[in-house]
Amino acid sequence: MTRTVLELHCIKCGTNFEKSFEQRRGDADLSEGEMVRLEDSTCPNRCGGEWFAIEKHHPIRRFKRHY
Repeated sequence: MTRTVLELHCIKCGTNFEKSFEQRRGDADLSEGEMVRLEDSTCPNRCGGEWFAIEKHHPIRRFKRHY
């Protein structure tokens, strides 16, 4: 499992925001410029928008600490 961050742009009102979630490695089915409708997610501007455009898509890598 890897943590993924999406920088999203609301289609209805134009608000930009970030959404992070856990995803299996190799399941990179989201690409930049694509329109998505995410489960249990609405616009933080409360415009009621459910469709978002992906501005950027990048994983958060966890580094192992060596002592």
